[in-house]
Amino acid sequence: MMSEYLLQQPHSIGMPISQSAGSASELDDAALVVSSQAGDQDAFALLVQRHQRRVFNLVFRMLQQYEEANEVTQEAFLAAWQGLGSFRGDARFSTWLYRIAYNCALRQLEQRKRDGALQTAMQAEQLHHEESVSATIREHERAAAVREHLSTLPAKYRIVLVLRHLQEMTYEEMAEILTMPVGTIKTHLFRARNLLKERIESFEQEWRTRG
Repeated sequence: MMSEYLLQQPHSIGMPISQSAGSASELDDAALVVSSQAGDQDAFALLVQRHQRRVFNLVFRMLQQYEEANEVTQEAFLAAWQGLGSFRGDARFSTWLYRIAYNCALRQLEQRKRDGALQTAMQAEQLHHEESVSATIREHERAAAVREHLSTLPAKYRIVLVLRHLQEMTYEEMAEILTMPVGTIKTHLFRARNLLKERIESFEQEWRTRG
Protein backbone atom coordinates (compact mmCIF):
# COMPACT_ATOMS: atom_id res chain seq x y z
CA MET A 1 0.00 0.00 0.00
CA MET A 2 1.26 3.47 -0.87
CA SER A 3 0.11 4.83 2.50
CA GLU A 4 2.41 2.39 4.24
CA TYR A 5 5.16 3.17 1.75
CA LEU A 6 4.88 6.88 2.48
CA LEU A 7 4.66 6.54 6.23
CA GLN A 8 7.03 3.70 6.96
CA GLN A 9 9.77 6.11 8.10
CA PRO A 10 8.03 8.19 10.84
CA HIS A 11 10.99 10.52 11.36
CA SER A 12 11.24 11.54 7.71
CA ILE A 13 8.84 13.26 5.39
CA GLY A 14 10.41 11.57 2.38
CA MET A 15 9.94 8.16 0.88
CA PRO A 16 12.74 5.59 0.79
CA ILE A 17 14.44 5.68 -2.57
CA SER A 18 15.38 2.33 -4.07
CA GLN A 19 18.26 1.60 -6.41
CA SER A 20 15.98 1.63 -9.46
CA ALA A 21 14.56 5.03 -8.54
CA GLY A 22 18.05 6.39 -8.02
CA SER A 23 19.06 5.34 -11.51
CA ALA A 24 16.19 7.43 -12.89
CA SER A 25 17.31 10.60 -11.14
CA GLU A 26 18.12 12.30 -14.43
CA LEU A 27 14.51 12.03 -15.58
CA ASP A 28 12.33 15.11 -15.47
CA ASP A 29 9.04 15.34 -13.55
CA ALA A 30 6.91 14.58 -16.62
CA ALA A 31 8.63 11.26 -17.25
CA LEU A 32 8.45 10.32 -13.57
CA VAL A 33 4.75 11.18 -13.49
CA VAL A 34 4.10 8.88 -16.48
CA SER A 35 5.93 6.07 -14.70
CA SER A 36 4.09 6.80 -11.46
CA GLN A 37 0.73 6.71 -13.23
CA ALA A 38 1.68 3.26 -14.46
CA GLY A 39 2.10 2.17 -10.84
CA ASP A 40 5.85 2.69 -10.41
CA GLN A 41 6.17 3.56 -6.73
CA ASP A 42 9.91 4.13 -7.03
CA ALA A 43 9.32 6.84 -9.63
CA PHE A 44 6.86 8.52 -7.32
CA ALA A 45 9.33 8.20 -4.46
CA LEU A 46 11.76 10.28 -6.49
CA LEU A 47 9.06 12.91 -7.06
CA VAL A 48 8.53 13.01 -3.30
CA GLN A 49 12.27 13.42 -2.75
CA ARG A 50 12.41 16.29 -5.24
CA HIS A 51 9.44 18.25 -3.92
CA GLN A 52 9.04 17.36 -0.25
CA ARG A 53 11.05 20.29 1.10
CA ARG A 54 9.13 22.93 -0.81
CA VAL A 55 5.80 21.27 -0.08
CA PHE A 56 6.67 21.09 3.62
CA ASN A 57 7.75 24.75 3.66
CA LEU A 58 4.48 25.81 2.03
CA VAL A 59 2.41 23.81 4.52
CA PHE A 60 4.51 24.88 7.49
CA ARG A 61 4.11 28.58 6.64
CA MET A 62 0.36 28.09 6.64
CA LEU A 63 0.10 25.99 9.79
CA GLN A 64 3.04 27.27 11.86
CA GLN A 65 3.29 23.92 13.66
CA TYR A 66 6.05 21.47 12.76
CA GLU A 67 4.40 18.15 13.61
CA GLU A 68 1.12 19.20 12.07
CA ALA A 69 2.90 20.39 8.92
CA ASN A 70 4.77 17.09 8.72
CA GLU A 71 1.51 15.11 8.87
CA VAL A 72 -0.24 17.33 6.33
CA THR A 73 2.74 17.05 3.97
CA GLN A 74 2.43 13.27 4.13
CA GLU A 75 -1.29 13.62 3.52
CA ALA A 76 -0.64 15.82 0.47
CA PHE A 77 1.73 13.32 -1.14
CA LEU A 78 -0.66 10.48 -0.41
CA ALA A 79 -3.48 12.48 -2.02
CA ALA A 80 -1.23 13.19 -5.00
CA TRP A 81 -0.45 9.48 -5.42
CA GLN A 82 -4.13 8.57 -5.21
CA GLY A 83 -5.07 11.37 -7.62
CA LEU A 84 -2.38 10.76 -10.23
CA GLY A 85 -4.97 9.38 -12.61
CA SER A 86 -6.61 12.81 -12.82
CA PHE A 87 -3.36 14.61 -13.65
CA ARG A 88 -3.44 15.45 -17.36
CA GLY A 89 -0.29 17.54 -17.61
CA ASP A 90 -2.18 20.79 -18.31
CA ALA A 91 -0.02 22.41 -15.62
CA ARG A 92 3.40 21.52 -14.27
CA PHE A 93 3.38 18.64 -11.83
CA SER A 94 4.83 20.87 -9.11
CA THR A 95 1.98 23.37 -9.55
CA TRP A 96 -0.59 20.58 -9.32
CA LEU A 97 1.17 19.11 -6.27
CA TYR A 98 1.40 22.45 -4.44
CA ARG A 99 -2.29 23.06 -5.09
CA ILE A 100 -3.05 19.74 -3.41
CA ALA A 101 -0.78 20.62 -0.48
CA TYR A 102 -2.40 24.05 -0.18
CA ASN A 103 -5.88 22.50 -0.06
CA CYS A 104 -4.76 19.96 2.54
CA ALA A 105 -3.37 22.75 4.70
CA LEU A 106 -6.59 24.75 4.28
CA ARG A 107 -8.64 21.76 5.43
CA GLN A 108 -6.37 21.40 8.43
CA LEU A 109 -6.86 25.08 9.31
CA GLU A 110 -10.62 24.67 8.99
CA GLN A 111 -10.49 21.58 11.19
CA ARG A 112 -8.40 23.47 13.71
CA LYS A 113 -10.99 26.26 13.69
CA ARG A 114 -13.83 23.77 14.19
CA ASP A 115 -11.94 22.06 17.00
CA GLY A 116 -11.31 25.44 18.61
CA ALA A 117 -14.96 26.43 18.29
CA LEU A 118 -16.04 23.11 19.78
CA GLN A 119 -13.59 23.48 22.64
CA THR A 120 -14.77 27.03 23.28
CA ALA A 121 -18.39 25.89 23.25
CA MET A 122 -17.62 23.03 25.63
CA GLN A 123 -15.72 25.34 27.96
CA ALA A 124 -18.58 27.85 27.89
CA GLU A 125 -21.07 25.09 28.63
CA GLN A 126 -18.90 23.81 31.46
CA LEU A 127 -18.54 27.32 32.86
CA HIS A 128 -22.30 27.87 32.59
CA HIS A 129 -22.90 24.56 34.33
CA GLU A 130 -20.47 25.42 37.12
CA GLU A 131 -22.01 28.86 37.53
CA SER A 132 -25.48 27.32 37.56
CA VAL A 133 -24.44 24.78 40.18
CA SER A 134 -22.74 27.50 42.19
CA ALA A 135 -25.83 29.72 41.95
CA THR A 136 -28.05 26.82 43.04
CA ILE A 137 -25.80 26.12 46.00
CA ARG A 138 -25.83 29.79 46.96
CA GLU A 139 -29.62 29.89 46.65
CA HIS A 140 -30.02 26.80 48.83
CA GLU A 141 -27.58 28.17 51.39
CA ARG A 142 -29.35 31.53 51.41
CA ALA A 143 -32.75 29.85 51.84
CA ALA A 144 -31.35 27.76 54.67
CA ALA A 145 -29.84 30.89 56.21
CA VAL A 146 -33.17 32.71 56.00
CA ARG A 147 -34.91 29.82 57.77
CA GLU A 148 -32.16 29.65 60.37
CA HIS A 149 -32.16 33.37 61.09
CA LEU A 150 -35.93 33.49 61.06
CA SER A 151 -35.98 30.88 63.80
CA THR A 152 -33.69 33.02 65.97
CA LEU A 153 -35.88 36.13 65.83
CA PRO A 154 -37.98 37.04 68.85
CA ALA A 155 -41.32 35.22 68.71
CA LYS A 156 -43.36 38.40 68.15
CA TYR A 157 -41.31 39.24 65.07
CA ARG A 158 -41.07 35.69 63.78
CA ILE A 159 -44.83 35.13 63.84
CA VAL A 160 -45.71 38.25 61.87
CA LEU A 161 -43.17 37.32 59.17
CA VAL A 162 -44.53 33.79 58.95
CA LEU A 163 -48.15 34.89 58.76
CA ARG A 164 -47.51 37.70 56.31
CA HIS A 165 -44.93 36.20 53.91
CA LEU A 166 -45.33 32.44 54.26
CA GLN A 167 -49.04 32.22 54.93
CA GLU A 168 -49.77 35.35 52.83
CA MET A 169 -52.39 36.69 55.24
CA THR A 170 -53.82 40.18 55.19
CA TYR A 171 -53.18 42.61 58.03
CA GLU A 172 -56.77 42.20 59.14
CA GLU A 173 -56.49 38.42 59.32
CA MET A 174 -53.26 38.74 61.27
CA ALA A 175 -54.84 41.24 63.66
CA GLU A 176 -57.66 38.82 64.31
CA ILE A 177 -55.34 35.88 64.95
CA LEU A 178 -52.86 37.79 67.10
CA THR A 179 -55.51 39.96 68.79
CA MET A 180 -53.53 43.14 68.29
CA PRO A 181 -54.12 46.34 66.31
CA VAL A 182 -53.11 46.47 62.64
CA GLY A 183 -50.73 49.34 63.43
CA THR A 184 -48.85 47.21 65.94
CA ILE A 185 -48.59 44.39 63.42
CA LYS A 186 -47.12 46.76 60.82
CA THR A 187 -44.58 48.02 63.35
CA HIS A 188 -43.57 44.49 64.24
CA LEU A 189 -43.25 43.62 60.55
CA PHE A 190 -41.05 46.65 59.88
CA ARG A 191 -38.70 45.79 62.74
CA ALA A 192 -38.72 42.07 61.91
CA ARG A 193 -37.79 42.68 58.27
CA ASN A 194 -34.94 45.01 59.19
CA LEU A 195 -33.59 42.61 61.78
CA LEU A 196 -33.77 39.66 59.39
CA LYS A 197 -32.19 41.71 56.59
CA GLU A 198 -29.25 42.65 58.80
CA ARG A 199 -28.63 39.04 59.73
CA ILE A 200 -28.90 37.84 56.10
CA GLU A 201 -26.50 40.54 54.88
CA SER A 202 -24.05 39.55 57.58
CA PHE A 203 -24.32 35.92 56.45
CA GLU A 204 -23.80 36.82 52.76
CA GLN A 205 -20.78 38.93 53.59
CA GLU A 206 -19.31 36.00 55.47
CA TRP A 207 -20.14 33.66 52.55
CA ARG A 208 -18.40 35.93 50.01
CA THR A 209 -15.34 36.15 52.24
CA ARG A 210 -15.29 32.39 52.62
CA GLY A 211 -15.70 31.88 48.84
